[in-house]
Amino acid sequence: MQINIGYFYFIKDKFFEIIDDKELMKNKENGNKRPCYFCFRSKKYDNIIWFIPVSTKIEKYQKIYNNKIQKQINLGKRPSVDTIVFGNVANTYSAFLIQNMFPVTNEYVESQYIKNKVPIKMDKK
Repeated sequence: MQINIGYFYFIKDKFFEIIDDKELMKNKENGNKRPCYFCFRSKKYDNIIWFIPVSTKIEKYQKIYNNKIQKQINLGKRPSVDTIVFGNVANTYSAFLIQNMFPVTNEYVESQYIKNKVPIKMDKK
């Protein structure tokens, strides 16, 4: 399968069975394909593609983001969070979970989420 960088994809269940990492966001059952992943190629290895889970559970991830900010403020640091980024994906406000990204090879990519390139607009927080 041709992987187009900057597009969104689903990962095959087989990948999660082999990797068996409870920290990875696994595919949902009951016919629902979630989450989708934003992808980009490794600069060092041509066969590696990095996938970032994207979620629309904004309230959940905004709370985590806010807790990280508050923890840094309490420690007297200038707050900055680069593990969760919020933005619009095809007019849907979403959380890009940088903290949960992982590498995959082409053989474990199931299908493209949307056939056209999706416009992305990131928030500057």
